[in-house]
Amino acid sequence: MITPIVAGADGSEESLAATAWAAFAAAQRRAPLLIVHVVEQEPGLRAHTHLSGHDQASRFGHDLPHHARSVLAKATRRAYWAAPSVDLRAVAVYGHAGQVLTAITARASLIAVGASGTPGSPGPQQGSVALHLPSHARCPVVFVPAVSAPIFHEIVVGTDGSDDAAAALEFGFGEADTRHAKLTALHIWALPYIARIERYPNWMLSVGPANPVAATSLTAQVAPWRQKYPHVLVSESTVHGQPGRVLTAFSGHADLVVTVAGQVRLGLAPGPDSGSAEGALFHHAQCPVAVIPCSLRPAREADRSALAAA
Repeated sequence: MITPIVAGADGSEESLAATAWAAFAAAQRRAPLLIVHVVEQEPGLRAHTHLSGHDQASRFGHDLPHHARSVLAKATRRAYWAAPSVDLRAVAVYGHAGQVLTAITARASLIAVGASGTPGSPGPQQGSVALHLPSHARCPVVFVPAVSAPIFHEIVVGTDGSDDAAAALEFGFGEADTRHAKLTALHIWALPYIARIERYPNWMLSVGPANPVAATSLTAQVAPWRQKYPHVLVSESTVHGQPGRVLTAFSGHADLVVTVAGQVRLGLAPGPDSGSAEGALFHHAQCPVAVIPCSLRPAREADRSALAAA
């Protein structure tokens, strides 16, 4: 059974853009698309009551609030506009958006939601989703901005040399292969004192000295995926800078930026971090941003060998 791609719909322009993105992605993968609108939890009902039976949840049923029917109708039209042949189902679920969508990620291959374009002003569902999904999801989460951008045929993956970052490379290579796009792998590094200047508004990238250790690490991490996806054109770069700002800058000429949850604080919550360098990626990225849960980290070679010998 092919697991679906899920789109979270709340009626905002960002969520409609996310639905279109998810529909196109589902069509490329020949996977079904599930559009989910979360209706605020009714008094006395638990979120999982309707979630566990969401396959039977009302589709535009008269028992749904008018707003819910409208949201699902608009999202469905946008999905068919983006991918007319997509296998689509739209449902409404009672509960809390962050909790419901997080639970659904356990049986989804990918989930796309809207990204708020205004710091501190998320939509009705975007706020709880943005705070909850990146650290709790069981599948990749793609935040999609409302603005449209030209197609560059380039996927950008940010890494820091950690084992968790390998999951971002795995996902990025798969996307590049599916989209027939180039992949740019970035090892982003910073000197220890960088934390003291990360809030300096005009600082983004520094030429800095070359970092042969970072370059060697990046080449080693990319090598297995080069071998698995030999048709993907790959470039490698080491960049001295703050991860959020670096990836935001590269998003201006990319179709997708990929990072791992925890690699950068995305600035999803309103507050001091919303305008910081680390908050820049979520609020100012010019293309969709895929956040890969650390739980999807590929097994190390030693782990694979141990499993094979077992």
